[in-house]
Amino acid sequence: MEFDASQLIEQLAHPLPHQRAAAATALAEFDYLSADILTPLISASADHERDVRLAALNSLVRIWRSLTTGKGEIMATGDEIDRAFSPLNQAFTKRLRDEDKHIRLTAAEGLRELFSTDTAVFEVLVDAARDEDASLRRRAALALWLGTSDRRAPLFQIETPAGVGALTHLLNDEDAITRGYALRAIATLGPLARAAVPTLCDLVKGTNSSDDELQFQAALALASVGEATEMALPLLEQALTHGDRLKRKAAAFGLRSMGSKARAAVPTLISGLKDHEKRVRSRCAGAIGNIGSDVSDEAVQALLTAQQDDDAEVRQAVERALSSVGAERVEKLQRQTARAKGRDFFPLFGFQHEDIPGLIFMLKDPLGDVRAFAATALGRAGATEAVSDLTLLLQDNDEEVRRRAAESLQKLGASIIEEE
Repeated sequence: MEFDASQLIEQLAHPLPHQRAAAATALAEFDYLSADILTPLISASADHERDVRLAALNSLVRIWRSLTTGKGEIMATGDEIDRAFSPLNQAFTKRLRDEDKHIRLTAAEGLRELFSTDTAVFEVLVDAARDEDASLRRRAALALWLGTSDRRAPLFQIETPAGVGALTHLLNDEDAITRGYALRAIATLGPLARAAVPTLCDLVKGTNSSDDELQFQAALALASVGEATEMALPLLEQALTHGDRLKRKAAAFGLRSMGSKARAAVPTLISGLKDHEKRVRSRCAGAIGNIGSDVSDEAVQALLTAQQDDDAEVRQAVERALSSVGAERVEKLQRQTARAKGRDFFPLFGFQHEDIPGLIFMLKDPLGDVRAFAATALGRAGATEAVSDLTLLLQDNDEEVRRRAAESLQKLGASIIEEE
C-alpha cells in the first residue's frame, strides 16, 4: 500500500516535542519510503529538543541502511543514493558536536555507515566505549567491531593504541555481548592488537570469569593475534574435538590462523580431516598446510587420503595444503607409501615354474622395489635354482632387499652366510 508521508511531515512542526519525535520515528517505519522525507528529517535532526533530534537521526540511519542493503523502495538508483549522500553526511557531521552523548554516538554510527573515516567519528566511539552507560558501551563495541571487519567502511584508527586500548577496556565489561564484540574486533585486528594480550590471557585463564564461552572467544583472539598461543591451544583442540558444529568451525579457523604455532595440534587436526562438517575439514587441511614443510609424515599422509574427499572445497583446501608442504616432500612420501604397499602386495600373486627365469632376471633390476618383489616371489615359488642369485642379494645396498632375500633363502632351506 502506498504511503502518504505528508501528514507526518507536517507533524514534524507540531508544538509538542513528543509529537514531533513520534512523527520522526514513524517516517522510517514503512516499507515504502519517499525521498521527500529526507529534507524534513534532516531539519528535525537539528531540533532544539533532544528527543526529536535523536528520533530524526535514528530514522535517517535506518533510511540509509535501506538504501545500501536493498530493503524498501526508497531511492532505487545509484544516482539517487549519491544525491542523498551529501546531505546525510552533513547532517550527521553536525551532530557529532551535539551536547547529548546518545546523539553524538548515533551520528557516529551513521557516519561510519556512510563510509566516513573521519577521526572525529572514531573519537566519539572511543568515548562511548568508556562511558558509564552500558548501552553506549555495547553500541560502541559493535561499531568498533564493524569498523574492523566491514571492508566498505573501515575505521583505520582502531589499529592505533587508542583503538586497541578502547577494545581492551571493553574486554572487562560486565555485559557478555559487549565483550563478545570487543573480542571479535581484536581477533580481526590480529597482530595489531598485541597490547590486548595480557587481558586476553586473563580471560583464557578465567581470572575474572568462569564463562567457558568467553574463555573460548579469548582463545580465538589469541590465536589471531599470534601471541601466547600455547594458552589458546588446549581450548581450541578441545572445541575441535568435542564442540558443536559452530565451535568446531571456529576452532579450526583459529588453529589455521596460528600457522606453525599449531604444530602441537597436528594429531587433532588429522582427526578433524574426517569431521562430518566440510568447513571443519577444509580449515583443518589449511591449518596443516600453514604449519609448513616440516609437518609430520602422518599429517601429509592424512592430506593425501583427504584428496578423495567428497566435497570440492575440501579437496581444494587439501591441494593448497599439499602445495605448502612442497611437491618434493609430497612426491617422496607418495613413493615411500607406494613402495611399502607394493612390497606387501606384489608377492601375493601366484607364479608358475616358467615364471622363475624372469624373476631371477628381475633380481638384477636397478630398482630396489623390483629386486625385493622378485626375491620374495622366488621364495614363495620354491625356486631352489635361484639360491645363488638370492645369496648375492644379501650384500644389496637396500636393507629391504637384503631382508627379503634372507627370508626366501630360509624358505628354500639354504644356508645363509653373510660377509662382514
